[in-house]
Amino acid sequence: MENRSPFKILACALLCSLLTLPLPALSLTDNQSGGAGTAGADGTAGDPGTDGTGGGAGGDATANATSSDTTNTATATGGTGGTGGRGGNGVDGPDADADADGGNGGSGGTGGDATATADTTLASGNGSASATASGGSGGFAGAGGSAAGSGTPGMGGNGGDGGLATVNAAVATTGSGTATVSASANGGNGRGGAANNGSGGNGGGATLGSVIQGTSGSGNVAVTATANGGNGGAAAANGTGSGGDGAGVSLADKVGGSTSGKLDLTQTASGGNSGGVYSGANGTAGTASSSVTRNETQSSYLNVQTNAFGGAGGYRYDTSGTAADGGDATASTILTNSAGRADARARATGGNGGIGGNGTIVGASGGAGGAADGTANATSSSATSSGGYAAYGLTDVTGGNGGYSYGATLGGAGGAATGSATATGTNAGNT
Repeated sequence: MENRSPFKILACALLCSLLTLPLPALSLTDNQSGGAGTAGADGTAGDPGTDGTGGGAGGDATANATSSDTTNTATATGGTGGTGGRGGNGVDGPDADADADGGNGGSGGTGGDATATADTTLASGNGSASATASGGSGGFAGAGGSAAGSGTPGMGGNGGDGGLATVNAAVATTGSGTATVSASANGGNGRGGAANNGSGGNGGGATLGSVIQGTSGSGNVAVTATANGGNGGAAAANGTGSGGDGAGVSLADKVGGSTSGKLDLTQTASGGNSGGVYSGANGTAGTASSSVTRNETQSSYLNVQTNAFGGAGGYRYDTSGTAADGGDATASTILTNSAGRADARARATGGNGGIGGNGTIVGASGGAGGAADGTANATSSSATSSGGYAAYGLTDVTGGNGGYSYGATLGGAGGAATGSATATGTNAGNT
């Protein structure tokens, strides 16, 4: 007869219990950042001073989290553009006069681009993927060199442009597993111009590289995708430099998915703000457009929201002229669903107009608010089955506020707002 040790029995019981424990959920995360651009060289003093050189571009960043893990997260951030070199100062030379011009400052480098991809593919169970890409900010501009005597100071460099941002994200699972997908692209901001008279850099663009989507057999699918254009940089104070442009964003059918369960899709576009100026040319605020048109044949509940937000106009601190207008915004959601409910929502908000004057400098008029237009149409029907089918349509539309004006000048006009919503529910299966 075998004599079993109680210690062996205990060890076997512990091993068996460990083997029956559920495996922990796995995740993959990839975070990448680009390095800063190299600084430009300063100019040398002389008669005249020499120019500074431009800053180098920020480093690009690419993050990729693609696997069969349940959660994948990718974050990419472009590097900041390098600082422009300062112009050399003017100093009296051997010539007869005591005047010497300063050198011009170097422009800031462009921010680095960023690309992020998160992709989750599962045989079963719940999955999620999140991708965020942010373009690098433009580099600082170098100041112009000072002048000697009655010479001319050097021009300030222009601020660097923001970097581009691109995202991709997807989740695929089966059965009743849920799919949750999030993607956000953020264009880099343009940098302000340097004294004297430097212009602001432009905001970087933001794009969704492919359709952001989730798929499941019967589980809930939720997809959220956002693209934010970068802001333009401001012109140098008390000068004639121009404001940077805010980046416009246009998204059309960039979210998708499939399931027999609930399908939630949200797509958002935001234009960048334009940079402010003193007496130079206004920058242009970014427009925003977000539209989804979908003919659904599988989901029992289709819920789609489009959002569009125009960028704000930059200020104008001058005794004349008009501040920048806000960007226009357009949102459109057009749905049909022959398998169940359809909810269509659209929200559009125009950007606010820029402010004219600042209390000390008065005279400029305020900019006009951006226009807004929203459309939401939902149709739910069934040609084969009986029962109730619901449809819902809603628009939320707001024109941008006109810009305030200091002094006895005009405030900007408010932006126009136009919206329409329809909902139609039919059931041919009862006829």
